[in-house]
Amino acid sequence: MRVEWKKMLLGFAVFAGMTMMLSCSNEENYDPGGEPGVTEEPTETAFLSFYVGAGSLAGTRMIAVDPTDPGREEEQVVERVRMVLYENKAATVRYSWDLDARRGNGGSFEGSHVVPNSGSPDRFITIGQEVVRQDYKLLILVNAPPQLLDVTEKGRRLEELYREANVMKADLTTPNGIAADNNFYMTNDQGLIDVPKDELKPTKNDAEVSPFMVHVERAVAKVVVKEPESGIVVTPDGDAISDLSWGLDITNRYMYWMRQMTYTASGMMEGPGVSRRERYAMDPNFEGLHHYDEVTLGNYFEYLDVSDPLMDLPKQFGEYDYVAENTMAADEQYKNVTTRVILRGIYRPSGINLPANTRSGATGISFFTFEGLVFSVQQMANLVNNLPGDPGELSEPVLQRLHAVIIGFPDPSRLTNPQASFSENGIRYYHNGVSYYTIQIRHFDDGQVSEPMGFGRYGVVRNNVYNITVRSILGPGEPVIEKPVEPNDDPAYISADVNVLPWSVRTQDVEDLYN
Repeated sequence: MRVEWKKMLLGFAVFAGMTMMLSCSNEENYDPGGEPGVTEEPTETAFLSFYVGAGSLAGTRMIAVDPTDPGREEEQVVERVRMVLYENKAATVRYSWDLDARRGNGGSFEGSHVVPNSGSPDRFITIGQEVVRQDYKLLILVNAPPQLLDVTEKGRRLEELYREANVMKADLTTPNGIAADNNFYMTNDQGLIDVPKDELKPTKNDAEVSPFMVHVERAVAKVVVKEPESGIVVTPDGDAISDLSWGLDITNRYMYWMRQMTYTASGMMEGPGVSRRERYAMDPNFEGLHHYDEVTLGNYFEYLDVSDPLMDLPKQFGEYDYVAENTMAADEQYKNVTTRVILRGIYRPSGINLPANTRSGATGISFFTFEGLVFSVQQMANLVNNLPGDPGELSEPVLQRLHAVIIGFPDPSRLTNPQASFSENGIRYYHNGVSYYTIQIRHFDDGQVSEPMGFGRYGVVRNNVYNITVRSILGPGEPVIEKPVEPNDDPAYISADVNVLPWSVRTQDVEDLYN
């Protein structure tokens, strides 16, 4: 189930209203613009103000009905608001105002550009700004990073806003990052807002009481992985798993500053007011990549660092992480281009004891598996060193098949004295019991898109919380993180039921994890 950050987390309601004056302005900041002698510049002026709402959207013409999660206070702070007007005729920035409007942790909006007595923890109205009367497109930027402020200065071209931006995951939460505490970047959730000159009002007061509305949304997605209060069910009975941690893998290195609309869960092109739950997005890596090799894909995606398999992954169960939007066309939904969760745990098959404390780099017990059978390291060494000449002497067919694999194994010392985890020729070796599981993150659930490889089933979309609950594990996972190649809906993969939360909240129950 998806949740979009509605409140402050899920989205701001930004309303913009404009008023018109029928005479020229004598204000010193009046800028007629245009080229003298070429195109006559409009002489009528207007006032513009907008209404930012961060709480309930009831009573507006775009009512938010999806489940929401108010999130952390640090995800709701507003330090900077920029209002940008693009001229339709020139596709350039005509006005760029940095407004004095702020909201701290749990406080009300305040500042010199906030209409007196209009500020609350949820909303505020800006004072009117004078503009030349003509058609515009409106952009709202909240807590914008420096590079975006640069491309939205007066005179900059609209095309610069639509260029892709590089976003390394480690930079998201740095002081100037787009997901830094108390500094989350947000902008229009459904593209630029048309501001027709015919809808301008005659007075400044009218601008402040009759605003247009613009929702803004955070530019990152949020992922939470947890277990139910009753704990994770491990099968077979007697097996156990401990030291669970997780991390995000295959994360996008590129994003758009503003979400690019595309088709919805119903297959229709997204239009104004479409429920957040039905929305998807188009990112810079939307199509044409899944057939590339791993080296080439490294130019587009980042991969989880597992250079030290003894250490936990970056996040513990119950913790969250932020990630750039990563979406794909329906026929691009392959595992090698889809953001996924990697779980790490120390697995103990029945009869093999774990140390009392294995966290923080301590080790579990190593073991082998082959076709569902579990062997201790000593058992495998004994089997290799005492193979009968005739596999028919082994009583079980599975042991006869293992006999054939051992005979042809390229380096038998890896079976008798293993030093690192591997998976080869059907034999899996779990060094120190470390086991990995993979979860592909679902966007649209089966109730929205039931067809395998249907549009939007996988991916992470900005301003959504993906709340993943791991409920059951069926045996050991993989001893090493698998290289993703198959389509996401390959039936041999894990069973996962994903619901997305609108931050917008989407929840996903994951059951029956196995290798």
